[in-house]
Amino acid sequence: MIRLIFLCFLSFSLGYTQRVVGYYPQWVQGNLHPSDIDYNVITHINHAFAWPDNEGNILHYDNMISQSITGAVHDNNAKILLSLGGWGNSWGFASSTETEEARSIFIDNIISICENNNYDGIDIDWEHPNGYTQKNNLSAFISELRQAFNDLYPEWLITMAVPVSNWSGQHYDFNSLVENVDYFNAMTYDFHGSWTDHAGHNSPLYPSPANDPDGGVSTGFNYLANTRGIPRNKINIGLSFYGKQYNAIDINGSYQGEVSSILYNQYEDYINNGWDYVWDNVAQVPYLRSTTQNYIITIEDSISIARKSDYVKNNQIGGLMIWALSYDLIGNTQKLINSLKTNYLGVNINLPERYSLELRNYPNPFNGNTNFVFQLNNDSEIKLSIYDLNGKLIKVINNYMARGLNELRWNGTNEMDQEISSGVYLYILDADEKTSSNKLILLK
Repeated sequence: MIRLIFLCFLSFSLGYTQRVVGYYPQWVQGNLHPSDIDYNVITHINHAFAWPDNEGNILHYDNMISQSITGAVHDNNAKILLSLGGWGNSWGFASSTETEEARSIFIDNIISICENNNYDGIDIDWEHPNGYTQKNNLSAFISELRQAFNDLYPEWLITMAVPVSNWSGQHYDFNSLVENVDYFNAMTYDFHGSWTDHAGHNSPLYPSPANDPDGGVSTGFNYLANTRGIPRNKINIGLSFYGKQYNAIDINGSYQGEVSSILYNQYEDYINNGWDYVWDNVAQVPYLRSTTQNYIITIEDSISIARKSDYVKNNQIGGLMIWALSYDLIGNTQKLINSLKTNYLGVNINLPERYSLELRNYPNPFNGNTNFVFQLNNDSEIKLSIYDLNGKLIKVINNYMARGLNELRWNGTNEMDQEISSGVYLYILDADEKTSSNKLILLK
């Protein structure tokens, strides 16, 4: 038996700037006050959304913009940008950028709203320009916006949310844009949905199966950095704090009916409540599978966030972007934010009493080896105990492991190193003054 395989948490160079951008949409302001955002993690807020009309005037949601919001962000030494556009609110970009005169009016209005409300710049989320003319007009607009900022407020930022495949990416002149944009927020999610012919992961780190043409975070990053030439330090990898529910038997299968969205703070209600947790070791993300109906839910969790954090660090990518803040808020706890704090930033966190070890195993069911994955807030002695359904102790694994994301592998043998029979087993982890349990299935 292999007792300790590896520690997934990696320390990171102190000289490397770890940028974490959080989108803060108007509709979550009542759930998450700006003073309650974790600024130990979040470095930049994108306040969403305002948008241009056809004349370059800037519209926004009611009760959205307030100097109390920008003031709260600045009080915590973070920056806040006004995000323009978004899905469904991008209809005014084409006419607002089609002539030099139109662009000048639009830019004047951007400067005015940023000045009056103390924003630190603008985030452009045009979804999406289409065709040669709009492509060129976008580049001209960004160039002229940069010049206007340089003349008046050279410290103001220009950022963009961008697609991660050539389907929409072909309509962006990144060679021009990269000269004037401070960083790009890669929309590395929505790889599957109602527009795809199968029920795939919302944001797989790697395509699953490996030949899935819909791609994943890794292919999206490769497209932006290698195919389109954006410097990796100007890219933020997008994290989806939400997933999708399909009427499907299993992942990558066909589905029927509508595809609905599930926020992370709804996801925990499903675990062990008629739904099985399944880890996809190819995609490096989990999903839930109903035990009573033909439904699955694709989602992120603390473990998949840790894997993406490692990917960003190992590839020296500029940062991370979150859509959207508060979607992981359960009571006073934000588990996905806490995972970023531990696994991306390497910060010890003091978690509330609801803190759990996030214990999972994969594959499950298994034949041969299975991996136990768990999250530690502190360096800790661990004790993993495996029981059969009669309560008989089958195996005990003791070890000392460091904080962060950890894995242990078990090869299905008992204390005498004898193979055990097929069946359902219970495993219990005692670590970090916490206890967590789950079940596994051994098939032979």
